[in-house]
Amino acid sequence: MKKFWKKRWVYRILALILAILLFTYVNSDRMNTVNVNSGENGNNTALMANKTKTLTVPLELDVNNSKYLVSGYPSKVKIKITGPSALVTTTTNTQNFKAYVSLRKLGVGKHKVQIKEEGLNKELSYSFDPETINITIANRRTKTFAIQTEVNQDAIAKGYESKAAILRSQTVTATGSVSEINRIAQVVAKVNLPNNTKQDVTTQVLLQAVDNRGDTVNVILDPQTVNVTVPVQKNSDTSSSSSSSGSQASSTSDEAENSRTNRTANSSSSSSSSSSSSSSKNSSSTKSSSVSTSSSSSSSEN
Repeated sequence: MKKFWKKRWVYRILALILAILLFTYVNSDRMNTVNVNSGENGNNTALMANKTKTLTVPLELDVNNSKYLVSGYPSKVKIKITGPSALVTTTTNTQNFKAYVSLRKLGVGKHKVQIKEEGLNKELSYSFDPETINITIANRRTKTFAIQTEVNQDAIAKGYESKAAILRSQTVTATGSVSEINRIAQVVAKVNLPNNTKQDVTTQVLLQAVDNRGDTVNVILDPQTVNVTVPVQKNSDTSSSSSSSGSQASSTSDEAENSRTNRTANSSSSSSSSSSSSSSKNSSSTKSSSVSTSSSSSSSEN
């Protein structure tokens, strides 16, 4: 055994084996490092890749609301944003920006304005759909109107009638452009009663501002609804007719009773008369008999 380790080729083989093991270890470590770096680079590439997303956002107006009224604009617009994937995703989730139109320097009339953004990250590019809108600016006016009621009388049951409707609020405030406010003829609360109504109805009704032709006027009403009570009761003519019928029946009954009473009285009177007549006749017969007897006596004496 000692002779075996004293041979040179044994050490040469061992050295070769160790060299191979060392080479294998170094290469495997290098490969792992390359794979890790490749994965990190891939993730970074994914995060830095561009992404496009289309969002729908509210459109805000930069205007003096106390003086002007704006019409003709959409309530929402679409915006397409493009940029790094992570930034686009964050913006989509938070929507920490706004779309608006600036009207501060514009006066009364029709205008074409461009939609702008505020708060969007500078690394993102964007485009609006539509890019511009047409709007109308008018002077703002507020006016108070009395509320009128309309009730569908044909829904009330036969023999019943409705009285004047009772409103919780008697007036309403209308806000709009001067031209629209001037169109208003009245503000109406239209009450739709259920069919065959026989009792009071209380309901909440939507108010409508209408012109002389009955068309709805584009204004803002405050309040927008009102509580209405419609009293319903039996028709007074029907009640009077029933009372009259009752009185006539009572009168007829009284007359019949009086007739029966009169007939009874007349019958009693007739009976009394007959009795008196019989008594008189009997009395006369008695008197005649007495006279005859008296005459006979006188004759006998003679």
